[in-house]
Order: sequence, then C-alpha cells, then structure tokens
Amino acid sequence: MLALAAITAAFLAILGAAAPAARAATTPVYAGTGWKADTANGIYSVSPDPYTIVFADATARTKLSGYFTRPATQLAGIGIKLTVSTTIDTSTSLCPARHRIIVHYTYRPLGVKGMSQARSCYDMTDGSAWGGHILMDTEYWTSSSWFSTTATLNEVYRRNAVTHELGHILGLAHPNYDRDKDGRIEDFECVKNTSSWTPVLCAPNGGNRTATYAGNFVTAYDLAGLKQLLANYYARQTT
Repeated sequence: MLALAAITAAFLAILGAAAPAARAATTPVYAGTGWKADTANGIYSVSPDPYTIVFADATARTKLSGYFTRPATQLAGIGIKLTVSTTIDTSTSLCPARHRIIVHYTYRPLGVKGMSQARSCYDMTDGSAWGGHILMDTEYWTSSSWFSTTATLNEVYRRNAVTHELGHILGLAHPNYDRDKDGRIEDFECVKNTSSWTPVLCAPNGGNRTATYAGNFVTAYDLAGLKQLLANYYARQTT
C-alpha cells in the first residue's frame, strides 16, 4: 500500500507539473520574442501534414534546392514536415496545390533591385499555412559581390534570404519593432541574441551570419515561433 501510495503521489505530482503546459497548449499564441505570426495574411498556424518544395523550372532547382536542406532539417526536429523534391511544377495558379511551395529563380520579382518575395496562401477552413510561391531574385547569384566582397559572407546572406522567404510561406511575419523607441520601426530593428544575431525573418535580412549556421532559423526566435504555430494548429481546434 505504501508503494502504491508513493507511486500515486508521484503520478499526481507529474500531472500537476504538466498542467500549466497543457493549459498553455490549448491557447493559441500569435507573437513572441523575435517572432510574429502572419495573421495579416490569414495565417495563424502551420499544419502537421507534410509540405513539399518543388521548382518552377530546372534552373531554379539547380540553383536553389540545396538552400532548403538546413531549414528542412530544423523543421523536422520540431515536427514540421518539409520535403525538398526534384519536381518541376510550372503552375501559374496564385495558390498551388495544398502544401506545395513552388520556388522560382527570377530577376527582380517585385520590380525592385534586390528584393525577393514570398507569395503565401492560407487554408480558409482553419487558417493554417497552405503553401504558395517563393520568388528569389537572381541578382544575389549573378552579381559576385551582391551582399559583400567576401565570397563566404555573400553565401551567408543568400542562405538567410532563402530561409527568410520560406519562413513567410510557413506563416511568419517580420518581427521588427521600435527597439530604440524613436517612433519608427526601421530596417534591421529587431531583437538580438547574445551573439548579436537577429531573427532570420528580421527585415530586410537577418539571421546568423556564420558559415556554419547561415540558413538556419534562429532557434530562440524564428524556430520557437514555428513551433508555436504548429501548436496553434491543435490549439485552434479546441477554441
């Protein structure tokens, strides 16, 4: 009886400790330190169902497929499934098939020098990230010193730029805020970690700027936000 009582007490203690987390899991959260959900574009969560990267043409596949490996590995670690395929999809539909992300390698997609774009879609039934189009500006690659005269730093910026647009497709908005309290929200005005890295979603281009970690979502910021967006998917079913 004493053994059973001890086990029961321990079990109840575990339940008590878990209760706050369980309650938190039932409440959607749309912003946190270094991240913000793209609710302005209808995205409140990310689905647990798989997403697939495809390419608008063979050039986009050759140039860009390798840039999705690092973020895909990170996403798998928090339960978001992203497959980088070799599929060519020439669809011009504003929103492609469900959970399909079409990647383009195109010159000035916004008609503005150096600007890439994510054209995200959302699921009208549950507000989750649907997929969409990522349009990467070719200038980053065709100009040998677009971001920097240092080849390594150039590649760091390219990796972060691709991951930045992927983050938008999956439901993250720019987390910039008036950090210096001057009444304006400006470029690069975002939270920084102890190594001075901003979120990769920081506008116009944030992220870790070392060769080892470039192209990763910043763990405490972007990745934490995506983890919460996945939790939101389940939480929104109960609210």
